[in-house]
Amino acid sequence: MSFFKKLAALMLSALVFAGSFAPVQAFAAPAPSGFKGVWISYLDIQARLKGQPQENFDSIFGAMCDKAAAQGCNALVVHVRSHNDAIYPSGIYPWSTVMLNGNPGFDPLADMVSIAHGKGLQFHAWINPYGYRNGVIAGNPALATNENVVAGVQEIIANYPVDGIHFDDYFPPLGAAVMNQMVSSVHGVCEASGKVFGISPQGNIDNNRAMGADIDTWLSNPGYVDYLCPQIYWTDHYGAAGNVAMYSTRLAAWKALDKAGIPLYVGLAAYRAGSPIASDPGWGLSNTNLATQVDQARANGYSGYIIYSYSSLESPLAASELAGLASRG
Repeated sequence: MSFFKKLAALMLSALVFAGSFAPVQAFAAPAPSGFKGVWISYLDIQARLKGQPQENFDSIFGAMCDKAAAQGCNALVVHVRSHNDAIYPSGIYPWSTVMLNGNPGFDPLADMVSIAHGKGLQFHAWINPYGYRNGVIAGNPALATNENVVAGVQEIIANYPVDGIHFDDYFPPLGAAVMNQMVSSVHGVCEASGKVFGISPQGNIDNNRAMGADIDTWLSNPGYVDYLCPQIYWTDHYGAAGNVAMYSTRLAAWKALDKAGIPLYVGLAAYRAGSPIASDPGWGLSNTNLATQVDQARANGYSGYIIYSYSSLESPLAASELAGLASRG
């Protein structure tokens, strides 16, 4: 039996970890509309916070919060588990050596949540549920089970006043049944604790279906996600000739899938702003792409957006685009 078949069998047979944790109350109930977030990825953490003593860590992260707030964001979506590891003391996952140098001698997650809330920002804990990226499961593959994913979410909710749990778009080829079992269980845990749960799938609908990310089910039935944030990382001047309205087409396609009226946010590619991209020349032709994209999203019933990623907020190339976005309120 192949590794993935063994893993799939294990996950399907795993019992949902019920736990007896008493949930920690969140700072603020996440609003179903007007969500304006920024992803702080493991790369952002690695570049700015890794190896910093606690005082420096807190000061740098506080400045990052200020930068996000100045952009008009009201929420941070922060990587807390990216490679089957953790940036907090976990009874399930080892300390991260990707985002940290192992145990830093303090609890980075506790500090980040407290600092973000102190500055009026929601804090959503971003997890790569299986530690899967670039075709492999990072770290110890034995940790990549549905039982551990659910227990890990419970652990965060029990110990930290996060406002929500957020999954990214990296799903191993385990099949829709395995994924749906996990997603439904995580939603149930979050719902019971008054937390919001969302996923940011790839913007390409067919790619999601091929990898077993069952977006059709998630958007047709309550009980899977509280929002979906597809990463629609193209302009309306896509293609070598710049004549393909890729953003608008995919924005509408995702909306058409939303049979259950699940709140939709849009993932915005600020990291591409101002860059000469041969396959998508629109990024170099205009400095109003992000503002226009948010206008279109709102006109199509989307209730929020998330910027990828924090490093873009510090990039001169993206400055004009981000100023236009902030002007939209």
